[in-house]
Amino acid sequence: MENLLTLTKFRKQGLNLMSISRKVKKNEIGNLGFGFYLSNPNMLILKNDLISRKINRLLDGFGYKPERVVFSSTSLNFCINQLISSNTYIVEVEKEYIEAAFTLLKEKFGDLVLLKPSDSDKALYWEQNKIYVVELFKRSPVNKDGTMAIEKLIVDLLFDKNLSSLYSGKDIESAIEVLCTKYCINYKTLFAYAKRRNRGKELYSYISKYIPKQILEFITI
Repeated sequence: MENLLTLTKFRKQGLNLMSISRKVKKNEIGNLGFGFYLSNPNMLILKNDLISRKINRLLDGFGYKPERVVFSSTSLNFCINQLISSNTYIVEVEKEYIEAAFTLLKEKFGDLVLLKPSDSDKALYWEQNKIYVVELFKRSPVNKDGTMAIEKLIVDLLFDKNLSSLYSGKDIESAIEVLCTKYCINYKTLFAYAKRRNRGKELYSYISKYIPKQILEFITI
């Protein structure tokens, strides 16, 4: 990759780790992990729609704001073939807060909210704007605004039933290709999360063709 940068290049420019970190936070460069960076990165930014914002405001009402991810199924319409018109929301919350979060959201949204639904529950109670409250996997990559981090999105699209069940196999293939070829990914974060889910080898087999060659040798599975 022509726009691939390394720590060595930055140090020659007189930049230290703190300066590099500031550039990453401003999205001036992208962190690919393992000491590699990307100039002019295309960062994935999934926007919170009206219902997502309402959900986040409600969850912010806890004395301690629980870690969460709020995801709407239509947010991937930009990278799948069969566009989704009937939205479904997945609200992932820390285990300790999941019951309280469910109660809080049910008071606001009523029967649209289901707690850890099974496949049969989803089929039986299907309705547009349904909200599934599920447990957030420990030490998941999370964004401060509650949107889905790209590293978590890639792994969960492939290996998490709550998310993958919202899309066809072909749409998942299409989404993975777009995410892995057009957007900046922190591969260290990506594989650390996949390995915590015991999916490191499977992920590597699926996406290794998209990973820059300079980074492949640093990935252990």
